[in-house]
Amino acid sequence: MNEGTPFATPPAASAAASGTPTAVPTDLPKVWQKRFALIERAGGLKLTKLKDLSFFERTACTFNLLAGLFGPFYYIAKGMWKKGLAYWGLGIAGILVLETLVTVAGFGHLLSRMHYTGAWVALFAMMANRDYYKKVMLGDNGWL
Repeated sequence: MNEGTPFATPPAASAAASGTPTAVPTDLPKVWQKRFALIERAGGLKLTKLKDLSFFERTACTFNLLAGLFGPFYYIAKGMWKKGLAYWGLGIAGILVLETLVTVAGFGHLLSRMHYTGAWVALFAMMANRDYYKKVMLGDNGWL
């Protein structure tokens, strides 16, 4: 497509789709520059070369503790409010479905001591770095 049309693929998106590394913006904090460089080394969004990284590099690529602790508020602070609210809604819906199924199966008494914090933290912590990478590097900020 021609570059003047509103439907043209952004240059960063076309570079990432072709597999060539894109330049990490220098106006980002050092932490994010390192994370984005690691994601690039790991093969971009699909993380096809993730096994080539060390354990700590893989963890830095795929896990964000602050996003896990603050959940949708972290996403809102990073300007990804649509995804943050969508993940929050999916998390609540998943919990309700799980509780309903377990109660209908006759194991409702087991839910009195069950906490869903681990799943909640994992959902946000494992998605945040890749979602922010998509927003900054590829210009993709959500579904709506």
